[in-house]
Amino acid sequence: MKRDMELVRKLLLYIEDNHKYKPLHSQHVEIGDHSKQEIGYHLKIMAQGDLIDVQDITAMGHQAHRYFTDGITWCGHDFLDAVRDDNVWSHTKEAFKPVGSASFEVVKSVAIAYVSSKLGPS
Repeated sequence: MKRDMELVRKLLLYIEDNHKYKPLHSQHVEIGDHSKQEIGYHLKIMAQGDLIDVQDITAMGHQAHRYFTDGITWCGHDFLDAVRDDNVWSHTKEAFKPVGSASFEVVKSVAIAYVSSKLGPS
């Protein structure tokens, strides 16, 4: 399965809006037409990338990864702050469109550079 940075952004926004002092069960997360398998996989790799804290509750024999999401990490908040604005996100996606995809750090750097350019000279 391919990493979908659009889904990563949507999941961070969802977790930020829906995580209220108790773990959020991955099976209750609904993002557009994304399957439970896609959502579970992305939560898993987001935890590996230190964007979120999770507890793995996947039972043997289940195809979909299942997690309790304990919230967004400092790194996850930094990324979300960089890409939260729809205009910034649109510009960021356009920037890496010619190459098809980009690493997490490149995506984050492009978003930060765009925001910085809008702030003007220091």
